[in-house]
Amino acid sequence: MSDKPTTAQTAPAKADVATRPARDPFARMRVSDLYWIQLKPIYKGRQVAQPERLARVTVFLDQAAHLEVFRLKVQLDGEPAVEDANHMEVLVDHRQKRVRFAPVKGLRMQPAQRGLGGFLLAQLIEWCQRRYGEYAVAPIILNAGDVESEEATEIRHRLLSRAGFDISEPDATTHVVHARAGQVDALFSQWNTERVGVLQVTELLRQLREQETVSHKQTLQMTQLQRTIDQFQSNDTGQRFAIGCLIVFAIFQALMLLWVVLS
Repeated sequence: MSDKPTTAQTAPAKADVATRPARDPFARMRVSDLYWIQLKPIYKGRQVAQPERLARVTVFLDQAAHLEVFRLKVQLDGEPAVEDANHMEVLVDHRQKRVRFAPVKGLRMQPAQRGLGGFLLAQLIEWCQRRYGEYAVAPIILNAGDVESEEATEIRHRLLSRAGFDISEPDATTHVVHARAGQVDALFSQWNTERVGVLQVTELLRQLREQETVSHKQTLQMTQLQRTIDQFQSNDTGQRFAIGCLIVFAIFQALMLLWVVLS
């Protein structure tokens, strides 16, 4: 008897292999760097509409075969990480010499309209331009169903346009819009510096030293004022005692004078 499996026996195994999802080579990326950014306050008139916030940017960098990923994730200071939000990445295909920016579908930034999207995209572009400026940029497919409102669509289009992408007209049938660019060097790594600022370590140390200096000066001033107050209080007590003695002496003199007159 032959031990060779029949076609019916091998078919399920082949079907299982075909339907099994491909393994993500970047599922366990390691942190390569950390730095801090400042979300600057937003004013409406003289009122603070959005207060200043600090956020930590975690940098992930990994390579598998001919693919390389550079990923940025933002987490607000003192708050838990937001799932499926505040992250952006670029996938580099060295075999085809092409880069692809993601995610496009479901891209969310919290808090909204604080310049986070433009900042992250500018950082990705700058990283690519330092290494792979001659690589082509893969077109980005923009579906209307990927955003929650027309306002979000306009914000996404403005974000990509400022970065150097050309936004096509919506397709008459599918309503799909494409954002295209030539090479990486043709893009712009700019963001709204009035909304987001990068905090360097030297800058943080300088600010801490300035705060310590101001705090020390305020402590000295408070000590000096307390000493002046104590001196005034001491002088006031002495003056009160002297005035009391003079009053007693005056009363005594008056009584003596009255006794002399009556006697």
